[in-house]
Amino acid sequence: MKHLIHASLWALALAATSVQAQAVDPASDLGQFRSLRGDGMTALDKGDTATALEDFDKAQAILPDSPSIPLLRAQIFLKQKRNAEAKAALLDYLKRGNLLDLTQNTEFNAIWDGDLENQLQANQTPIGDMEGLTALKGFNIVEGLAYVPDQQLYLTSIHDGKVIAMSPEGARDVINFRPGVAAYGLGLREGTLYAATVHSRLTTGYDAAKPINSKIVAFSAADGKVLRAVSDPAKKDREFGHLLLGRDDLYVTDTAHGEVLRLTGYGDTLETLIPEGYMDSPQGLAENADATALMVTDFTSGLYRVDLTTGAMARLLPPADGNLLGITSLSRYGNDLIAVQNGLKPNRILRLHMSADWNQVDSVEILLRSPKLLSQPTQGTVAGDEFVFVADSQWSNLDDQGNAKSDAPAPAMIGVIKLKP
Repeated sequence: MKHLIHASLWALALAATSVQAQAVDPASDLGQFRSLRGDGMTALDKGDTATALEDFDKAQAILPDSPSIPLLRAQIFLKQKRNAEAKAALLDYLKRGNLLDLTQNTEFNAIWDGDLENQLQANQTPIGDMEGLTALKGFNIVEGLAYVPDQQLYLTSIHDGKVIAMSPEGARDVINFRPGVAAYGLGLREGTLYAATVHSRLTTGYDAAKPINSKIVAFSAADGKVLRAVSDPAKKDREFGHLLLGRDDLYVTDTAHGEVLRLTGYGDTLETLIPEGYMDSPQGLAENADATALMVTDFTSGLYRVDLTTGAMARLLPPADGNLLGITSLSRYGNDLIAVQNGLKPNRILRLHMSADWNQVDSVEILLRSPKLLSQPTQGTVAGDEFVFVADSQWSNLDDQGNAKSDAPAPAMIGVIKLKP
């Protein structure tokens, strides 16, 4: 039965079952989804399409925006000559913004029609516009940023292990970290920059034989003087990623363990807010206005809400035509969330219209979709009625092995989108 699924679909279906650095709790949403999908694939291998469909239906109920499940269901429906249901599965897949290469999936030509083609073309049509705020020449790989409107923009350079300040007067290095160390998360609070650092093989001077702990480093935005640094002595293999400077506390993701940590009161001790087992790759973070709820994006399984009073966590389902996967950055604008989504092609900047209590995503609005303007966008921040973000990060200048394709790529680009209340 394995020959039924085209190789590209198998890659989609199996991608998230690859070995992860962290353990996934089988009782979690992500764990249940992977188990059901794996059971469905096993049933397909045995030719048991009825059981496969049952497993895939349950998996899709958990993760409606999974790209692999509707394609697998459409394949099975076609095999069973249930063409209307196969088309419905494909339409659901496309309505969530996904693309499909019919030259690689020729079996779908049998049911392809105007509705499917129109949706496919719509998913590739550019939407919105942005202004260019500034560009950073040279090979940097820009990941994090912090911004003071009309004054200063701060960027992290992964390649050089720096934080760079950009202003009308030009660029200056604020701080140079130790060889092999770069900042993946950055935030600004009352003249102090906070960086989430990690020992990165993409950074000049990296030496795998001399591991360096990830740290939260606080330093002066004016002169780069280090004020203090916080690490976790209990887990020396942490890999800090995005951080959020909340109203009362600092939050940081750990991609090595799939955890989210909290620095309560901006103190000196990191505590685990979301433990290992629930997320594959936590990314964006956003706090509501009264600091009672935290939103966290997991690249693989979507959007989670954490009650900061009780610690309870729930995963939010996407709207019927929404996709919450592949989001790498979150910023609050009023009661809504502005999201950078580079897990879909073309890459997108979204506005998630939230319910008042942040318990539901009411709708997803595409603010910008453009292969010309967006190239592996990374992080952004809301400043007044503007969203300032890394539009071209230069991550696309790396090949599959992490080697630079060019020593002089196109400059990293910082863009601005005007927001409307």
